[in-house]
Order: sequence, then structure tokens, then C-alpha cells
Amino acid sequence: MTISRDDRKRLLVPAVAAVLMVGIGAGCLVASEFYLGTARSDREAAKVRRVQAETRVARAAEEEREIREQLAAYRRLEESGVIGQENRLDMIETIARIKQDRRLQEIKYTIEPQKPLLIAGMKPSQPLAFYASRMKLDMLLLHEEDLTRFLSDLYGIRNSLVSVRRCDLARLTQGPVPIQSLAPRLRSQCEIDLIVVR
Repeated sequence: MTISRDDRKRLLVPAVAAVLMVGIGAGCLVASEFYLGTARSDREAAKVRRVQAETRVARAAEEEREIREQLAAYRRLEESGVIGQENRLDMIETIARIKQDRRLQEIKYTIEPQKPLLIAGMKPSQPLAFYASRMKLDMLLLHEEDLTRFLSDLYGIRNSLVSVRRCDLARLTQGPVPIQSLAPRLRSQCEIDLIVVR
């Protein structure tokens, strides 16, 4: 079957149009693949950005929670009077009041000058510093409970943290003591740190 010249002329335009359409279709296919790949990479980048943003929000929420907890702890310390300067006069008055309230026989004590407190495993930090005054305490007692009550009252002092480093108890008399006797039976010697935070 042979195609005449007139038929060729008539088919030339549709053939060129078909070739052009195939080319345009191929171009559209390549372009759509390119744009699909770009859209996928943009979607993945958006996912990564979203995850990073969620991580930052979660971290900010965690930091906010930690700050609130630290602020609450700081306010508790501030309200208890631990933060600030040491008030020795208040301490002396408190010991005198405890002695009178508990009807203790004899209390002798010395308070050493305040020094920076070094805590094992804890590095000194810039905003907060711990200071301690060592108090050496010598008490005459009727019984052991006098010491525990005194220390319990001392823990209630508002202007410092009280940390007992050591306490030694010794019996004053070897033999039996009459029950009615109000003479001291024990001697207690303690070392106590009075801690403040600045």
C-alpha cells in the first residue's frame, strides 16, 4: 500500500502534531516527576522542621518546669530565712529560749567565724554559695532525750540550716544516782554547722 503525495501532505501536520504532543507529554512527565520529587523533599524537610520545633517546644516546656521547681525551692529557702546573712543574735536568743523552755541545766557553746562550705561532689556555683559557722556545744543533761529535744528545737530555727556533724554522750557518774536527784547525769559535746545560702 502506497501513500500518495496528497495524503502525505495531509498527514504531515497531524504527524508533526503527534510528535509534538508526545514530546510535550514526555516533558510533562519529566516535569511532574521533578516537581513530585521536590514536593516529597519539601514534605520531608517540613517533617524534620516540625519534629525540631516540637523538640524545642518540649525542651522549653521542660526548662520552664525545672525553673518553676527551682523557683519554688528557692522561695521555700527564702521564706525559711536560710538565704541571706547569718543572724548570730537570733541564734543566741533561740538557744537561750530553748534552754529556758526545756529547763536544761547548763549549755556552753562557741560559734566559729563563718566560712565557705565545701560539699563533696558539688562544685561551688556562681549565683549561690553555701557558708557555715561551726558551733561547738557542751551540755549537761539529765537524760538522752534532753539532747534530742534540743536538737529538734534547733532544727526549727528560721534563719539557717542546721547540720549536726557529730555528738558524743558521756556518763558523768559511775554509780547509781537516786531517781529524785536533779543532778546532771550526762555530758553531751556536739559539733553543729549552721548553714546559710548567699
